Amino acid sequence: MTAATVPGRLITMARGKDRPGCLILPGASGGLTPYWRLASVLGRTHSVDFVRPLGLMPGEEPETTVAEMAESVLGIVNGAATVPQLVAGWSLGGLVAWEVCARLAEDGHRPDLVIVDSSPLPRVPEPGEDEWIRDKMVADLGPKANPRSVGSVVRTFAAQAAALTDYATESVYPGRLLLLVCSPYDKGDRQAAVRRWRELAPNLDLVRLDAGHYDVFEPAHLPQLAEAIHAFQNQDGR
Repeated sequence: MTAATVPGRLITMARGKDRPGCLILPGASGGLTPYWRLASVLGRTHSVDFVRPLGLMPGEEPETTVAEMAESVLGIVNGAATVPQLVAGWSLGGLVAWEVCARLAEDGHRPDLVIVDSSPLPRVPEPGEDEWIRDKMVADLGPKANPRSVGSVVRTFAAQAAALTDYATESVYPGRLLLLVCSPYDKGDRQAAVRRWRELAPNLDLVRLDAGHYDVFEPAHLPQLAEAIHAFQNQDGR
C-alpha cells in the first residue's frame, strides 16, 4: 500500500459544486480540529480537503523528512481528478505545501499558495518548546486516551520535529504566495525567514497577523485571517 492509497488520509472539510479545489496541510501532529476554522474561510470560495499526515493510525509509520511528506501529498494530488487551485499550510504544513507547489510548477501548474508562519530555514527550537508541544498534543487527546494513540502522536511528533530541524529548501516557486507572519515580528528567526522567502518567491505578498504562532486559528483572530486570504484571492479581479 502506497502513501497515496492509505485510507482516510484525505478528509473533506467543505464541498461546493463547481468550486475550485483547495488542500489544507497541517502542522506537526496533524490534528484536525484547528483547521475547521480555516476551512470555514476557504470554503466560501473552494471545495476544501485536509490531508492527514502518516503515523497517527495503527500500522502507519511517520514520515521523517519534508521531502517524504511532500512526495506522499503529490501522490494524493496525482490520484485526484484535478489539481487544486489553492494550497494552504501552517508551520510544518506550510513547508510541505511549498515543496508540493514547487513540484507542481515543474508540470505547468501554479496553485495559489498560502503559508502561515513557516520558515524555509532549519528550525532551532527554544528550550523546552518541543516538550511543551508534545505535552499539549497528548493533553488534547483527552484523559482517557488510548495508550496506543498517545504513542502514535508522540512518535509522529518526534519525526516531524526532526524533519523541521533538518529542513532547508532551495526550491523556487513562481506562483502567487501569500505569506502570513505571526507576532512577534521582530524576532531574528522570523526576519531571516521572511528574507529567505523573498529570495525564493518572486510573487510574494506579506501580511503580518496580530496572533501568535500557536493561537493563529483561534476565533479572535479569524476575521484578520479571513480578510488577508480574501484580499489575496481577489487580486487582479480573481
